Amino acid sequence: MDKQLYTSLANRASDLVVAGERLKAIDILEELVRSDLPAFDRAMMCMNTAIIHDQMGDSDKALETYCRAIDLEQATESYFVAQSRAAYYSELGMYDESIRSYDDLLRHDHLKPEDREMFLKNIKTLRHLGKTP
Repeated sequence: MDKQLYTSLANRASDLVVAGERLKAIDILEELVRSDLPAFDRAMMCMNTAIIHDQMGDSDKALETYCRAIDLEQATESYFVAQSRAAYYSELGMYDESIRSYDDLLRHDHLKPEDREMFLKNIKTLRHLGKTP
């Protein structure tokens, strides 16, 4: 897929979300996920789909879609999607899952030192939150 079409479709999906046409946006994003785009771009489109599922109130579908996005991301050196899912778990109050996700990120082959420190701090905060009644 050429870059112009990719950009055009991604922008169209974004416009549809703003217009409240989330299912139509998901259709476009899923088409991009199935395309021949690079793995990172497909992972990002899949993550955007997860975000839309969350906006629609379906956190289970959002988590399922985050998993698909991470599977795509694993073909790259990136861990942005995995980091986003870890944060999403904490947003849902799923602190143990969030801690596990950040802990997995600590073993990422391409982890930057500054991210390592941030993930360790996140784990500490989440452990504290998990103990709060």
